[in-house]
Amino acid sequence: MKNLLVTGATGLVGSHLIAELLRRNRSVDPAERCEITAVAHSETSWNRLEWLLRHEKLDREPYRKSVAALEYIDDCRQTLADCRPDTIFHCAAQVAVGSAHNGEQLVSRNVEITHNLATTALEMPSPPPRPLFVHVSSIAALGHAPGPSGRIDERAIMENLAGASPYARSKFLSENEVWRAATHGLPVVIVNPAVIVGLQAPETCFWLNGLFRAARKGANRFWLDGETAFVAATDVARAMILLAENPESWGKRYILSAENLSFRRFLGAIAQAVGRSEPTLRVPRWLLKTSVPLFPSMGAVIAPHTPVDGSAILNAVPFRYTELSELWPQIALATEKI
Repeated sequence: MKNLLVTGATGLVGSHLIAELLRRNRSVDPAERCEITAVAHSETSWNRLEWLLRHEKLDREPYRKSVAALEYIDDCRQTLADCRPDTIFHCAAQVAVGSAHNGEQLVSRNVEITHNLATTALEMPSPPPRPLFVHVSSIAALGHAPGPSGRIDERAIMENLAGASPYARSKFLSENEVWRAATHGLPVVIVNPAVIVGLQAPETCFWLNGLFRAARKGANRFWLDGETAFVAATDVARAMILLAENPESWGKRYILSAENLSFRRFLGAIAQAVGRSEPTLRVPRWLLKTSVPLFPSMGAVIAPHTPVDGSAILNAVPFRYTELSELWPQIALATEKI
């Protein structure tokens, strides 16, 4: 990997991926460093990436910025022509937790961006070889039906889009665009992360920052039934790079899930990280849905999910998950002033 393109570079995964790539660049001889192009949708979003790089003491490391509206294929063509990437890390997507107000717009935009990028990658002249396309999907694209182990694994298939959230549909249909490109000769890897947690600029509307803020204001007393799977954003970034470097991993999907946590344990860990007592009051789901003013970010964790198996990647590349217990104090410290 010498010329790298990262879409969605100011989002949660994209910013942590840029940070990891810069960290790796700093550790090698200058002649061996990669050229990194970070793509954002607007100039106003760069502050989110810059905040993380300052936090990680990487803000002096060089990379190239590019602004492009990837929903327009001409912008995709120009971006790839300027960069000539050998690896595309596609992290760009509109994200919605729960129900989206403009669901169909979210679906069409996410699918269109992926279609445009994959199509443009296929259009690149060969030789040299076409770029590797590393696509960030989601466990939401795999449905809720467990496999023989009782957990969702790489064999899971979304059998019915009826009732699926707009975000889940957008990820499922975007994956189809990637697999379509693969049948035409584009090398691909897909990762399906669980709910991603990690550091993001405190002033953003990131749902996890909101949960920490709510815990500090007293919402630490409440918990609800159910569980879901979580993974650190840093782990998603490291996994994408390791899979890209291993050709035997290409043409496959990998679920990224560090741990399945009950919501009581998850909310308890946040409460403990901000110096509050762990939750003791169980809240019925119907009441939580009507209590948005009291629970401003609870929509992020309100829907229970089938347990997820994220172990396949451990046998594919030299990779280990971060203990989530190490992450909560870091986020608490970073969000202390919000």
